[in-house]
Amino acid sequence: MTHSIDCTVDIDAAGLPCAARAALRLERPVADVWKVVEDVDRYADRIPMMHRVRRDIDRATVDLKFKVALFSVGFQFVVDVEKKHESYVELRWVSGEPRGIRLRFDLEPLDDGKACRLRSSATFDAMSLGWLAKYFLKHHPEIQFGVLPGVSVTLVESMRQALAG
Repeated sequence: MTHSIDCTVDIDAAGLPCAARAALRLERPVADVWKVVEDVDRYADRIPMMHRVRRDIDRATVDLKFKVALFSVGFQFVVDVEKKHESYVELRWVSGEPRGIRLRFDLEPLDDGKACRLRSSATFDAMSLGWLAKYFLKHHPEIQFGVLPGVSVTLVESMRQALAG
């Protein structure tokens, strides 16, 4: 079965991506999707590159792990977790890398509640990911246009797979 994901990218004054949003339709009611999206503690099981998530009420520490050839590079950030029941979950940067990270899921009921539109949004400073990312992006600037869209698409696709799972 195929499905489509719509993706939108915001471009800043310098001509670089500064945010991206992705959306897909799920043939599941919001309540079903909410059970997966609101479970921030399990994001590391569901979202590639998230290695570990440790929650303390409305704050979470997230460890990322990027594998590059024979070695891995790790990053860590702290976010405030805000939720509105069956509406949205937002992770908002407090400290760490990548700087300024904000990840969000929004749910919208469709077809009298029989289906749901799941949206994700992502924003962060890709150049804050250390020397390796800076080096890579300097020598391959075209990759900058894929980082944020890739993250936002990965977020919705990960939740779709978790629901199918």
